[in-house]
Amino acid sequence: MRKFDYRVPRFTVDLPVRLTLADSTQFGRCVEIGTEGMRLRLREPLSVDAPGAIHVSFENVSLDLPVRVAHCGNGCDGVQFVYGSDAERDEVISFIAIVAATPRPDPILLR
Repeated sequence: MRKFDYRVPRFTVDLPVRLTLADSTQFGRCVEIGTEGMRLRLREPLSVDAPGAIHVSFENVSLDLPVRVAHCGNGCDGVQFVYGSDAERDEVISFIAIVAATPRPDPILLR
């Protein structure tokens, strides 16, 4: 019998991010977020397991969290949140709730 690994829910977003790794900073877009981490579109490739910090804002709420690069490639990179406390996890949960509850405009269909 096959074992299923369930993933936490992820939400499609389009948010500006600032990723700081060692002595470099990159600006990009967060395209997906969940309580374990986020998927990013960046211009420069990342190195797996590199530690860093992420800053992301939406409306009047922002997050600054330590992260580690979980995977790279295929036009997107994934970072995993490195929680230092339950309060940080609660901040992420609240942030996601705000982002997920905000209505997005319907797509425009062209003929």
